[in-house]
Amino acid sequence: MALFGDALIHEIAALVRQRYQALGLALGVPPAPERGDELGEDSRLRHDLALLVGVANGEYRRTDALVQQVEQTLAQLLDLLLGNALQTTRIVPASFWQTEIGVLASRVRWWISGDDLITISNAAALAFGENTQANRMRIARAMDNGVLEWVPDPSVANPQQNRRVLRSQVERLRDLSRLPE
Repeated sequence: MALFGDALIHEIAALVRQRYQALGLALGVPPAPERGDELGEDSRLRHDLALLVGVANGEYRRTDALVQQVEQTLAQLLDLLLGNALQTTRIVPASFWQTEIGVLASRVRWWISGDDLITISNAAALAFGENTQANRMRIARAMDNGVLEWVPDPSVANPQQNRRVLRSQVERLRDLSRLPE
């Protein structure tokens, strides 16, 4: 049985349409007429959402090309939903992960990067040389400020302990912290 389906695709499309209309109003563009079908059958957004839903439902086998395509598609969706006009760092609020869209994004991120997601403790040790409370707090602040993207681990119920970060982003943070001051 599929976890996600057309209802979620329509919900996301409605959110994107609302944002589109709000931006249009701000720019002085007349509102588009209401349509019964939120997305055309051949729209790029429908295709992208169907791909993400299929991945989250376990319908695809991993290939390098598909992983790359899904990662780009997920980033584009998050930019549509959470991005800003200034193109500054996208900060994903913790409450997002409690929504159905957040659960979809989480499942897709785990499909893409499951082996590369590490705990805050591991990130602290990797970035700063040791797993201390101070270093874990530095990692948590980097997550809260959008320097490190995080995703919840669905296998850990405690929200204090279920956040995971990408190893590659932690390695970049480590390399930046080694720069001479």
